[in-house]
Amino acid sequence: MNEPARFRQAQQRRSRNAQEKIFEVSANLLKEKGPDEFTLKELSKLTGVSVGSIYYRFESKETLLIELQKKEYQKATKDIEARFLKLAETTSSLKEAIKQAGHEYAEHLQIYAPLIRAFMKLALNDKIVSEAGTKIYKNSQALYESLLLKFKDEIKRENPERVAHTCFKILNTSLARYLGFGSLEPITEGLSWEELLEEVTEVQTYYLCSPDHNA
Repeated sequence: MNEPARFRQAQQRRSRNAQEKIFEVSANLLKEKGPDEFTLKELSKLTGVSVGSIYYRFESKETLLIELQKKEYQKATKDIEARFLKLAETTSSLKEAIKQAGHEYAEHLQIYAPLIRAFMKLALNDKIVSEAGTKIYKNSQALYESLLLKFKDEIKRENPERVAHTCFKILNTSLARYLGFGSLEPITEGLSWEELLEEVTEVQTYYLCSPDHNA
């Protein structure tokens, strides 16, 4: 390999490393500060990458955060898909699926909660961020409902698709409220995380496994 080619490869490697560093520090800074207090000046200081170099890669703070959301949500999508693929292979009953799916989804949201809160705030004024959030929500919803419907014959109510959809809304709303999505503070109502999961599991189990008296 000639000298100019080696030089280009080394330059490209340094550029990729700098970009990865920008994303890594941006994620941590966003979790800590939130979108309003996030500044490229502080990002530059923490990464050692000049503000001018950051602007060369991203035309604005908003552009950087949109790209960060794409990257983080790709990771989040892989995480939730892997969790539910495993559950599809290992759960053997509706009751087990309800319990395990709730715990896996809850753990997933806990991991990504600080970034989700920040991106939800950005989504109020950014359509691109909002649409990305809706997409990952719908993906999680589809995975959850598909798992429950694997045990469709055990669901005692009419229209299993509709009640599975309702169960996901119950779960997601309860967890989102507890984690403080869309609000300044989490709303725990005096419950521990484990108690919340137990209650939500009981509600869904009763709802799906009790006969529909209106049928």
